[in-house]
Amino acid sequence: MSQTRIETMSHRTSRPRIVGSAVRTLTLGLATLATGLVAGVFYAYAISVNLGLAAQPDASYVATMQAINARIQNPLFFASFFGAVLFLLTTLAAHIPQPRSGRFRLVALACALYIVGGFLLTVFVNVPMNEELARIAANASPDELAGARAAYEGPWNFWNGVRTVFSSMAFLALISACLLREDRSGR
Repeated sequence: MSQTRIETMSHRTSRPRIVGSAVRTLTLGLATLATGLVAGVFYAYAISVNLGLAAQPDASYVATMQAINARIQNPLFFASFFGAVLFLLTTLAAHIPQPRSGRFRLVALACALYIVGGFLLTVFVNVPMNEELARIAANASPDELAGARAAYEGPWNFWNGVRTVFSSMAFLALISACLLREDRSGR
């Protein structure tokens, strides 16, 4: 009879651990996916879009960047861009019961890297630059177009490079967290 009790108690105490483990795994997977998607967008700009645009004349460069900046504001991009923050914070909260685990530390690192170096940098640097470029009229003079491009292209590419590095490092931290075996000691 006492053996039955032990099995029943063991079964009851393991269920919350199984649910907690499943939540941690699911949120970590979603955070990794969303962060990877955004890091990939920034990376694609750095290695292809910006290089292709660099060869364009000023009028074409300005018009193309204006069009890209308008079109990137869509539900799919927003789902990954804002979703990465949401999933990272949810993953961090899910791992709080194990604050000394390697996974918790990697998730906390990924949160700091992406939120500061990817998300906030985009919101407070790249987006205002995009809005400034959007004010340039399609029929602006060649000198105005050249000036707008000169003020925009170099700084925007630099900050895109910074957010690419930070977001990619966050993605790598999350991949590392995924590869770590979950600590089941409950520390």
